[in-house]
Amino acid sequence: MRHEEYKELLVLEAAGAVDPSELRALDEHLASCAECRGELDELRDAAASLVYAVAPVAPPPARRARVLEQVKTLGARPADAEAPRAAEADAVAARPPAKAHAAEEARRLLSRLGLWQIFRARPSLAFGAAAAVILIAALGLLSASLWGRTHELRAEVARLAERLGASEGDLARERGQLAQAREVNELLTAPEARLANLAGTKTAPQARARVAYDRASGRALLLAYDLPPAPAGKAYQLWFIAGGKPLPGGLFKADARGRARLDDRLPANAPTLSAFAVTLEDERGEQTPKGDMYLLGAES
Repeated sequence: MRHEEYKELLVLEAAGAVDPSELRALDEHLASCAECRGELDELRDAAASLVYAVAPVAPPPARRARVLEQVKTLGARPADAEAPRAAEADAVAARPPAKAHAAEEARRLLSRLGLWQIFRARPSLAFGAAAAVILIAALGLLSASLWGRTHELRAEVARLAERLGASEGDLARERGQLAQAREVNELLTAPEARLANLAGTKTAPQARARVAYDRASGRALLLAYDLPPAPAGKAYQLWFIAGGKPLPGGLFKADARGRARLDDRLPANAPTLSAFAVTLEDERGEQTPKGDMYLLGAES
């Protein structure tokens, strides 16, 4: 049996008029079909309301008079005639009352009605169905709106997190620069601090640098500017010149703007310094200068 045929049986089932031979098949279908179960519930609800919407039907007056007349003559009839009369009286008494008769009329009426006619008979069902459709549509629109808003908020949170990360990076760089400036200031204001200016050679005439050092603490600081980038495998090396002999210092590389900073220590075996120089050497460092000289200068 097809699904549409089962749906046609729903009206009869709501009125209790399904043929027993079809009832089992319908029950099996209802067990697996939520759509038909829901429609059957609505039809039963409508059938119940139609029962009370049908006006009561009173028995005809002539029938009542005829029954009373037959009761009066019961004593004068022989026993063999009393049985049919008694059976007729029992049948009359067993006939359904007005409300049961109205229910039977409602079942016959319901079997001829379609779902739209049932909605017309009971507008509350149609109103409830329309309200359910409107509610579902409203919930769908609300869900779509909330999903879109959630997507926008997530994107905004991602942008704010990116901006916060950039701000934290800028703040860290500023703190580092402030710490370096503080160190330079402490070094320059030390009682035995000295300062040497280094100028660029013909290899890098635009380069320049300053070397600040403190004999008491042994600290040395180089700040270089406008140095060309070091080739791969190469690095700049600072040299402390004492008594005409270069002593190796630290290694460093310039950034994209040609700037560099080197924190170093004065050689222990150099009681007096006469000059400073910067050469380009192997990135592992050298003990004696081998590469081109980029910066040279003495204490001012």
